[in-house]
Amino acid sequence: MKRFFDELGEPYSIWYLLHHGKPVLVECPKCAGPASITDNESIEMRCSHCFYMQKYPMDYDYRASGVCTSCERWFNVQVTDKGQQQHKNVHIRCPYCHTSNQVPLNKKTSHGCSSGFVIKDGKDPFFQLNLYLLTHYRGKLIWAMNHEHLNYLIDYISADLRMKPSLYIKRHASYRLPKYMKDAKNRDGIVKALQKVQHKYEHSHSIV
Repeated sequence: MKRFFDELGEPYSIWYLLHHGKPVLVECPKCAGPASITDNESIEMRCSHCFYMQKYPMDYDYRASGVCTSCERWFNVQVTDKGQQQHKNVHIRCPYCHTSNQVPLNKKTSHGCSSGFVIKDGKDPFFQLNLYLLTHYRGKLIWAMNHEHLNYLIDYISADLRMKPSLYIKRHASYRLPKYMKDAKNRDGIVKALQKVQHKYEHSHSIV
């Protein structure tokens, strides 16, 4: 009997992968080869075969914050004026006593890959590209985010006995897997489908 001990948390969510420097594999829109989505200061899609690249449009949030020189209260005000956004320091009126203060302007990306970004219909949430490790089983989509996730799915689904890592922590790696992927009656068919995807991945990386 093959046992498998599940992993804690949701290590294969798109949010977790990108925030931990791991790629999400998608199908390149130019050559249909494997392309990687990464988040290194900006979210990018880059193909390792034809070198095609796309960048996810960046949105910025500008904030002026500091302690008022008059009422000595801390404030954090959003700056929407395009002219002010070009400067390192801006004059802002205190929202409490309306005294003018010169404070630093902070610029942060607001697109951030958050937990709200999820895979829908086998497509990534940024570029709307099909995941590269994607297949069907009896009309239903099955996908893996990257090769590490694919290996996890094969090991988890092929196991006769699946052990939870903790009785007290509800979230684990298989938490969001649909029921049809967990059903014993589908085990052999889904594993075979995933193994074909694995062969596709290995073949794409054998091409020089």
